Amino acid sequence: MKNKKLIFKIITIIVFIIMSVGLYAYKEYNRKNVDLAETKAAYSLTEMQLINEFSQDQNTSNKKYLGKIIELVGNIKKIDTDVNGYHTVVLGNAVNMNSVRCSVDSAFNKEAHNLSVGSTVVIRGICTGYNADDLGLGSDIILNRSISINK
Repeated sequence: MKNKKLIFKIITIIVFIIMSVGLYAYKEYNRKNVDLAETKAAYSLTEMQLINEFSQDQNTSNKKYLGKIIELVGNIKKIDTDVNGYHTVVLGNAVNMNSVRCSVDSAFNKEAHNLSVGSTVVIRGICTGYNADDLGLGSDIILNRSISINK
């Protein structure tokens, strides 16, 4: 009798764990990305302010900005397009080798066609990293899923 109760409890626990893992997997599989057009940025600053902060103290800046939604006002230094037609907007100035590379969200890729080099733009994206360059060729801050904001 005790063996049957013990086996029933073990089977119940195993079924509960399998159902919990299945529910979690289902939610993760069907999870939608946050719409950056409708989300408020955690930080709003210019691209040069962000570049200067990362250049001065990378560890503190990583803790502050990584994984956060950032809104930047800056000059378009260059617009790169890959073989699939996706755009990367590079913010910065011609004098400074450092820049902010903003990979445009695929849902907003058509809007990137309206951007032009030399113009000022407001871009909102998620900070995913900093590529420091010790050789003096220029460091890059990376923003993913970026969108241009009309203000």
